[in-house]
Amino acid sequence: MRSTILPTSLRHFALFLIALLPCAGVARSMPWQGKTYEQKLDSVKEFERFFRKFKEVAQQVESILALETDDCPEAVDVLLPLLKHKEVAIKEAAKRVLSGYREKSSFEAVLAALVDMKDREMRGELIDVFSQAKQASLLKTIDEIYEKDKGLNVIEKFHIARALGRLGAAGREKILAAFLEDGAYEVRVATLDAIRATKVKELGPKIVPMLADKVWQVQAAAIRALGVLRTMEAVEPLIDFLDDEGRLKQDAASALFEITTRDFGTDHEQWKKQWKFLTSIPNFRLPTDEELETARKAKAEADKAYAPGPNAKVFAGIPTESTRVVFVIDCSASMDDLVTDRKKFKDGGYPSFRKIDIVKTELYNTVNSLDNTTWFNILSFGKKVDRWKPWLTQCTISNKAAALSYIKRLQPLGVASSGGFGAVAGDDSGKTNTYEALMQAFDLDPAKGLVLTGSGDKKPPKLDTIYFLTDGRPSIGKFVDTEDILKEVKKVNELRSVVIHAISIGEFEASFMKRLAEMNGGVFVDLGG
Repeated sequence: MRSTILPTSLRHFALFLIALLPCAGVARSMPWQGKTYEQKLDSVKEFERFFRKFKEVAQQVESILALETDDCPEAVDVLLPLLKHKEVAIKEAAKRVLSGYREKSSFEAVLAALVDMKDREMRGELIDVFSQAKQASLLKTIDEIYEKDKGLNVIEKFHIARALGRLGAAGREKILAAFLEDGAYEVRVATLDAIRATKVKELGPKIVPMLADKVWQVQAAAIRALGVLRTMEAVEPLIDFLDDEGRLKQDAASALFEITTRDFGTDHEQWKKQWKFLTSIPNFRLPTDEELETARKAKAEADKAYAPGPNAKVFAGIPTESTRVVFVIDCSASMDDLVTDRKKFKDGGYPSFRKIDIVKTELYNTVNSLDNTTWFNILSFGKKVDRWKPWLTQCTISNKAAALSYIKRLQPLGVASSGGFGAVAGDDSGKTNTYEALMQAFDLDPAKGLVLTGSGDKKPPKLDTIYFLTDGRPSIGKFVDTEDILKEVKKVNELRSVVIHAISIGEFEASFMKRLAEMNGGVFVDLGG
């Protein structure tokens, strides 16, 4: 089947793949789930017929997504070249559909072509697609690529590491060990995450020196991995983290609990004292996994009664050790509403029962408690996002005063009420653009898809913690469906390692916020409504 929808260079790539695909007679004899082969082939033909005729990108994307149920070699044939399309939305749609395919026969020929593929960027993308599509035969292909090609680039190594994390790393410890020493921090992070996901315990000692890596995201990934692998050699280096300031202090404390089942929080001196005592005991051993599970349950109960100390940095009941934090506050029109559970907020010192006043009071108190070791920013959002500052700002006495003044001025958008910004007929400024708010918190412009600051000079971004508070479901923006937003956040945050704490207020179905926190290492709090 000759493609008619692609420019010449991509058509050549498509024809190369077509030549490798099984003949139609072989494919037609295979048992397709749901649709018959003929029905799938008909869908592909209609796609080829009309794709270029659609003038709007949104229409082209919709036509691509319509192929989600047409898992067959011919669908793969027309979608693969779109991974090089100049329109990001089209490329992402094609990748989404391909990643959802599961038929082994759909990918067999293309997998065989990967070993000798010269287009390295495309090869990396395809490795990512096939691993998301749960194609176990990709592992053998990865072995061949690794043995044959000693000049793998960063993209290829990154996607190989992620593929091993998804499909399994048994027998491929050599690859992971080599990638741990790669010069690109992205590859080191992806490899550490793969080791953590697959629990390759024998690599634990090799990870311990990475706690001193120059890139904090690598340090964070190493801490997470060592906590899961429960590597005894990591205990003393992890205790050393407790003598520093910043979020990794809390990460290290969590890993120490996972390894030892002891819970001394972030108390450096107590950990040093207790570990010296424990290791002096003859035949000392680490607790078993069963003992760890029992300790986790006991700790969860104890945490319910935990009260942060007087000098702790806390927002909406969530403490943090972070010194690089952004607060993202919903100022959509619904924040003008009153909470219904008045008893819960009666004694909180709030000026009213308006949701915005409750949130402003919490944020005011948090910022007021910060010291000059903390760098922070505040974002407020409705339809659009407003930044207090364009960057993370040190909490000096003057900057704190400016931030407190900014907080006092916050009001619900698009509300025709006293104190609001005012509203006019058809005004949609008070809608909830959750996606853009989160992307701006990561310091991305979702309209351009470009990094504005932080990692534009190839250095990892400095932000490590986000507090995200909202009272409603997304109602406007590039992505409104909560599943899509979660996927985009996961993609952006995979290398950044930013913790996201999610807080909801009001009568809001909170499963999205809870998953947002859980998927990004944070805590979810429902303030109630």
